[in-house]
Amino acid sequence: MKQGTIPYSSIAPCLLAIIVDALGFGLVYPVMTALLTASPSPVLPVEASTTLRHFYLGLSFMLYPFCMFFGTSFMGDLSDKYGRKTILMLCMTGIAISFYLMAIAIESSSILFLLIGRSLSGLMAGSQPIAQAAIADLSTAESKAKNMSIIALSYCIGSILGPLLGGVTSDSSLISWFDFSTPFFIAGTLAVIALVWLMLAFKETHLPSGKKTIDFTRPIKIFVEAFEHRNIRVLAIIFLFMQIGFSLYFQFIVVHMKYVYQYDNWQLGAIQGMLGLGFAVGLLIGMPFSVKHFKTINIGFVSLFITAIGQLLAAVLPIESLQWVLAIIIAGADIMAFTALLTLFSDSVSEKAQGWAMGIANAVMALSWAITGLGSNFLNTLGTQGLIFIGGICLILSGFILLSQNKNSYP
Repeated sequence: MKQGTIPYSSIAPCLLAIIVDALGFGLVYPVMTALLTASPSPVLPVEASTTLRHFYLGLSFMLYPFCMFFGTSFMGDLSDKYGRKTILMLCMTGIAISFYLMAIAIESSSILFLLIGRSLSGLMAGSQPIAQAAIADLSTAESKAKNMSIIALSYCIGSILGPLLGGVTSDSSLISWFDFSTPFFIAGTLAVIALVWLMLAFKETHLPSGKKTIDFTRPIKIFVEAFEHRNIRVLAIIFLFMQIGFSLYFQFIVVHMKYVYQYDNWQLGAIQGMLGLGFAVGLLIGMPFSVKHFKTINIGFVSLFITAIGQLLAAVLPIESLQWVLAIIIAGADIMAFTALLTLFSDSVSEKAQGWAMGIANAVMALSWAITGLGSNFLNTLGTQGLIFIGGICLILSGFILLSQNKNSYP
């Protein structure tokens, strides 16, 4: 049943699932960076070279978005076929298992189990779009935007808490019994709590349709289909450069702070948490203000250029305190560009093709992050500054392509 205002009590379990999903994504980067760049690393042979450690760091970054490329659309199709609640519970179960598996991998010094756990967490990373669908099931056309802001707020909370949890609870210098496995045990337990709450308190919002066909190759097909639609093709190229650019910053700023400023685990978590804070500022303050005064396409390219300039400054200016300020600015501008481009995707197709357009955007994003995850293999030659600088150039290219488009083609 559609309703204008959704009681928070009815969707609170769903929101916790989103927080856990975002939290789990965010806590991994500071922990993996500290874990796999350590010499010796608890999960690698003592004699492991710097090149080998960088390879496994890149693999740990790449596996999540690569598996998410298939998992998100697959879980979305399953939620249409079997219901939102059932598949949200499946996602939380899988996420809990993946976190516990990574914790056990660290305790048993198994890089294989660590990578399997990372892959599983990517496959199960479908809770946010399913939760969005669940809230959309309950919303009217007039209330949908407001109700979606609840999702954004929940994701921001997870994006801030995740890196802080990962950095702080993996740092034995703060509390002696903390180690690299601690944040994964905590995150796994939070996923179990979300699972139980979903089971007991969340009511199904979508009547299952057992006739829906599940297509495992759909992410690949919709990616190919994008090039048959002129506006979507151009937007996909713009979005590809944007995601490659920002993901190089997001994934390697913690590596940069580790190598250049010798940050401890909790400091790595804190600098990554600034990105979550930037997301919150951009989503909750920047976008609401901008949409009232500017066209979507203008918000997009201005935000892209701000993100690009911020990344170039982060790469070339060796000022530690500036990195903390830039983290907020870069993340805030990026999330505004991200939101603007998704809006352009949505506005470029009919109402019936909305799922197809969002599927293309998700596929492009996952592919971009998988590609740049392997950027760690170039750390020995390009360094962290070089990778972040290349990311800034990609964002400039993205902005110029968007700027070159006929503004009359977009709202």
